[in-house]
Amino acid sequence: MPGAGSQRITADGVVGTSGTAIRLFGYTMRSNAGGLGQIILYNGTDTTGTEKWIGNGNVDSSADKVFGQKGKLFPAGLYVDIDANITYVDFDYVQESS
Repeated sequence: MPGAGSQRITADGVVGTSGTAIRLFGYTMRSNAGGLGQIILYNGTDTTGTEKWIGNGNVDSSADKVFGQKGKLFPAGLYVDIDANITYVDFDYVQESS
């Protein structure tokens, strides 16, 4: 059974259940005063997965990304690599059933 969720990430890591397909509908990222901030989203469980999206933030503010009604599918799971200028990233997703 699929499960909807929201998750806050403050360091590199997996969204939802590791290795399980995720349909990402959007995120909000918060950058600190140190710089723009960047996140890289990978299809998989670590940075060896296929890079699927790069998001850039705004200095000392929030930036949103909405992937639309169908979302963006990460069939092998979703791993997030965040840089030092990111305070947090909030994700809205549905965990796909296997």
